[in-house]
Amino acid sequence: MNVNKGYTAFIVDDNPTALETLATDLRQQPEFAEVYTFASYAEATLPLLEKQPDVLFLDVEVPGKTGLEFLDSIRSKVTFTFKVVFYTGFSDYMIDAIRQSAFDYLLKPYKQSELRLIIDRMKQNENERVLQRIGGDAMQHKIAMQTVSELLLINLDEALMFNYSSERRSWVLTLTDGTVHVLKKGVTADDLANLSQAMVRISNTCIINLNYLAAVENNTQHCRLCPPFDDIEITASRRYFSKLKKRLDLL
Repeated sequence: MNVNKGYTAFIVDDNPTALETLATDLRQQPEFAEVYTFASYAEATLPLLEKQPDVLFLDVEVPGKTGLEFLDSIRSKVTFTFKVVFYTGFSDYMIDAIRQSAFDYLLKPYKQSELRLIIDRMKQNENERVLQRIGGDAMQHKIAMQTVSELLLINLDEALMFNYSSERRSWVLTLTDGTVHVLKKGVTADDLANLSQAMVRISNTCIINLNYLAAVENNTQHCRLCPPFDDIEITASRRYFSKLKKRLDLL
């Protein structure tokens, strides 16, 4: 469901007046791009699979099939998510609607404020899902590094390279902002390389973020990083250069 593009709604109701009333009201809402109407569930089934609407407004009692039966019949066929709002004059169905995980319930005749409340809930629900997705993606790219002074949380693309300091007997992290952080003793090259497939060991003392590697000279194994890091001097060993070439798709 993408509120920026506008919602697509399906309405199924055998009452022409109720059908057109809701369709007209939805089309007047800025959040809705397309509204389709159907007098029976048989008419709605194939278009639903094709159009993949964001929300279904379903009359519970339609000749031939109830709204609950319709949901059961399409559950195994749909490959997309949608919200269900039961649209009916029978409040007795409210408990069944909740049990069927309906998003909401619109009782005929409804007030404009009641319809607006449902739309606002849809927007809020979608915004929460987007924020959760963004937060989840961000956490997937976060890495935690224990330095000698603190627990450092960074995004993966902030890590430029790791260099081993024989003097400190520790690996040193260089970030893209130029700052350096000495990692605690005991962290191994394998630990760092396993942080991500982008972390590639090019020598016994250097691991770089492959996203910032622009080229490696064949004869000298001199590594050229992408600007603005192209002034950093790094050389790959023959052993690890050979491994690097095997990992990359070479033309």
